[in-house]
Amino acid sequence: MRSTFKLLFYINRNKVKSDGTTAVLCRISIDGKKSAVTTGVYCKPGDWDSKKCEIKTARENNRLAAFRSRLEEAYGNLLRNQGVVTAELLKTTVSGANSVPEYLLQAGEVERERLRVRSKEINSTSTYRQSKTTQLNLRQFIESRGMKDIAFSDITEEFAESFKVFLKKELGHRNGHVNHCLCWLNRLIYIAVDRE
Repeated sequence: MRSTFKLLFYINRNKVKSDGTTAVLCRISIDGKKSAVTTGVYCKPGDWDSKKCEIKTARENNRLAAFRSRLEEAYGNLLRNQGVVTAELLKTTVSGANSVPEYLLQAGEVERERLRVRSKEINSTSTYRQSKTTQLNLRQFIESRGMKDIAFSDITEEFAESFKVFLKKELGHRNGHVNHCLCWLNRLIYIAVDRE
């Protein structure tokens, strides 16, 4: 099934700042779900052409065109890399809230959120549910070392071996679960390397 993707630029004439300008907003619509994001472009309400969805000044219109290009490129990248795009996911990606995590547990939570969104799209929660346990085991291991989180740059082969021993000896897990946890660790590391 092909998704529908539309962008609509608009202004809120009721929210004018003291300098007489208002923010140009962008409504992202994907498969009927909508989310609004600010473009960072401001204009006077009288300069806005609501039929063409543009500003009278060329300079500001160029900024809107650049923002549109950024959104379209981000949409293409998300669709190619993750296979699914929601309006909210695209909004967080473009607004910078989806910056690349530098720490392992932080990256795990970001990946779990992506899996949660994906599980709703495909109507299957098994991978998302399993990620809760594997992320919890990873957190327990890191906390057992007296840390709150670990930077990707500090992860060594010894870290993975110690994690395996911790899962077997301290938590008493069997080989199947240990393999799931190690796959989760590898997944997070591969994602981090891929985003660099």
